[in-house]
Amino acid sequence: MTKLQIDLEEARHAGLDGEALARLDASIQADIDNGNNFGASIIVARGGVIGHRRSFGTVAPNRQAAENDIYLAMSVSKSFTAALILQAIDHGRFSFDTRVADILPAFATGGKQRVTVRQLLNHTAGVFAGIIPPPSVSPAEYGDLAKTVASICPVPAAYVPGTRCSYTQSLGYSVLGQILVETDPTKRSFAYIARDDLFAPLGMADTRFGLDPDNPRRVAVSYTEKLTSPSSAINQQFLNAAHEGTEFPGWGAYTTVEDTFRFADALRRRGNNGSYRLMSQAMFDYAVQNSTGDMSNGAWDFAREAGGLPDYPANFSLLGGYVRGKGHNLSGAGFTASPGAFCAVGGGSTLWMVDPARDLTFVFLSAGFIEGLEHLQRLCRLSDLALAACVD
Repeated sequence: MTKLQIDLEEARHAGLDGEALARLDASIQADIDNGNNFGASIIVARGGVIGHRRSFGTVAPNRQAAENDIYLAMSVSKSFTAALILQAIDHGRFSFDTRVADILPAFATGGKQRVTVRQLLNHTAGVFAGIIPPPSVSPAEYGDLAKTVASICPVPAAYVPGTRCSYTQSLGYSVLGQILVETDPTKRSFAYIARDDLFAPLGMADTRFGLDPDNPRRVAVSYTEKLTSPSSAINQQFLNAAHEGTEFPGWGAYTTVEDTFRFADALRRRGNNGSYRLMSQAMFDYAVQNSTGDMSNGAWDFAREAGGLPDYPANFSLLGGYVRGKGHNLSGAGFTASPGAFCAVGGGSTLWMVDPARDLTFVFLSAGFIEGLEHLQRLCRLSDLALAACVD
């Protein structure tokens, strides 16, 4: 077992309790020791001051986890794409209520004629829910954003848009990415928009959509022996196919724990890192609210029933993630987070979380995929342990 180390002075300076941080570390290490995942990197900060950062375990055979490892962000990528959409709305390029079909006319089929930008952001649009594009897109074309969006335009809505909420793993945010491309004044690709308008200005030097698979710092998607399922090989092959030049706005960003912290902490400051104004405070304050009311997230219905778990509200914000809200509800932000806490969760492996009431930012990136609600339950536990480290 890896020896757990806490810099007590660094923790104290940030307003964090060293013994509580040791318990957070021990919980992460226990998951590794129990074969639930391989490795992880974390940052815990208060008021923008990092009080604890650690890397655990391995991210590849014979390769120890390191702070500069580049992980597939999975659906944390949605928060990057959502931020760009909010910025574009701030700039007047379109609005929350703009109909997608007004920008992408081919989208206006199968009951999707009235789908809005806001409905894509909060998963109430009823669009194609799979992560892999329809068969009209060949494997060689995966990651071609325009072709991916063209392939889902003919697919009918799964329900009347706006009447239900069901998490769309990938392709709803692909549509948002194409909206950014179609309305960009300088006609840049989605990846370049993300680089120029988000990653570079926030100092996220190692974050991008698509990454060379031979990059020595890249962490490949993997499964532990304990948690390998019949579908693991197919999922692993597809998720690791995101190479240089591929554009998956809903899950295909690669990032480091430091870069993810830079992004999340800019949101802790209501969309401004002190040198770059990502979005207006008015926009942030609107977007961080619960945008789905008391709707449930229908994507989890079967998993909840199988696990005997109660229904709980979707609590989607417009920031590409969730707001904690009130009540005893399962959340990546933790049970003990303040109602205004917000987070973004990446399937199986990633999280950033901000609790503004405690001025806390927590980032978790891991190697070793955990499928389904078990990942969300893990994040809830780890966020609660990070919250418990707040001294006041």
